[in-house]
Amino acid sequence: MTMLVCVAFLISTSAQKSKEEAPAAAKSAFASEFPTAQKVKWSVEKPGEFEVEFTESSALYDVSGKLLETETEIREGALPQAAKATIAKDFAGFKLDEIEKATDAKGVASYEIEAAKGKEKLKLSFDANGKLLSKEPLKKEGGKN
Repeated sequence: MTMLVCVAFLISTSAQKSKEEAPAAAKSAFASEFPTAQKVKWSVEKPGEFEVEFTESSALYDVSGKLLETETEIREGALPQAAKATIAKDFAGFKLDEIEKATDAKGVASYEIEAAKGKEKLKLSFDANGKLLSKEPLKKEGGKN
C-alpha cells in the first residue's frame, strides 16, 4: 500500500512539473519582442527558466521576463568562415545537422551544431571566431546514448 501511495505521488509530482506554465512576465516580454511569432510552444528549460519554441527559432526567458538567449536555425552556408575552417580541419568527414545561431542577452553569438560520422554523434559549439567552445556526445531522444 505504501508503495502504491509513493508511486501515485511521483506521478502526480511529475505531471505537475511538466504542466508548469511560463510566468506572465515571460509571455508578455515574448509577445513584445516577437509579435509575429507562430506555432508557439512553451516549456520549462530548468527551474526559473522558460523556453518558447516558435517558427524555426526559440527564446529563453527567466521568471521576470528577461530574455536570456535566442536560437535560430541557419544553413551551413551562414556559418562564419572561421567556424567552417575549424570544422573542415578538426571534424573532416562529419555530416552537419541542426545548425543554430545562439545569441545571449549581451548580443554575443555562438553556433551550435549536431555532427555525425559513422556511429559518432556530437554536439559542437563554436564562437564567431571559429573557436571550439564545447564538444559533447549527442544524446539520443530519451536521454540515452
